[in-house]
Amino acid sequence: MTNSTNYSDRESLELLLKETEQEPTKKSGLFLRLNRIWQHLVESLILGQELKIWQSTDRFENTHWYAYDPVTNSSVTRDSEAEMRVWVEQRYYQ
Repeated sequence: MTNSTNYSDRESLELLLKETEQEPTKKSGLFLRLNRIWQHLVESLILGQELKIWQSTDRFENTHWYAYDPVTNSSVTRDSEAEMRVWVEQRYYQ
């Protein structure tokens, strides 16, 4: 009977340990989600004012470069990376 009591006690302790281990996971999961939301908010506020540049290829395999400046609400399209670099340098580095 002692063995069955010890086994039962052990099961109870293991169950308690599992429950205790799961609680911080739930809390840390919530913390991680809130932290990600906060980081996204900060990034969008800070990075939301930066010049955005990207390229796209049309169906004829021609590459076009696009830029959008959220501060001035203006955009531009160029046919090459070199032309886009010239535009950026003239606009922001003079």
